[in-house]
Amino acid sequence: MPEIEDIIESTEKAPLLLGWQWLLLLIACCLIIYAILTYLKHKKNTPTSADNLKAALARLKKIEQIASLNDSDQDSNQLSVALSLLTREYLQGQFHNKSIFQTHQEFIADHQDLEQLPEVARDKLATYLTALAEHKYSPDQHPPAEKNKLIRLTESLLRGIDSTVPKNIP
Repeated sequence: MPEIEDIIESTEKAPLLLGWQWLLLLIACCLIIYAILTYLKHKKNTPTSADNLKAALARLKKIEQIASLNDSDQDSNQLSVALSLLTREYLQGQFHNKSIFQTHQEFIADHQDLEQLPEVARDKLATYLTALAEHKYSPDQHPPAEKNKLIRLTESLLRGIDSTVPKNIP
């Protein structure tokens, strides 16, 4: 039988982490930094509710100017479509919902999105979307006064919804 030798004690210290462990740690740190930077960039580019309202009202002004220049029935229906898109984009920016991809019946039936609004605002929005759909799909001629009424109603609705949204005060 061979003789067993004693284990000789070494004076070297064991490394804290092995090379591949350092590499994994470096990759994890890089991924965390990338995620933080992406989040901050996204947060910085997200418009505030005040910016969302200003942008919507500026677009409404442009739509109103275009509508005042044209008085045909086709333009009346295009006005309704433009106002509908404007309102839906505003709602999407304000509440991060999918209203832009829904018909007005689907949006009204989607209680989850509407729960963010007070009941009075919900009723006004439902009435507005129904009136807008009737105007959009109506074969009748719409006088300019009717168009202006629809534009004023849109502005009133946007300002009303914006007034119900809680403001973040820094």
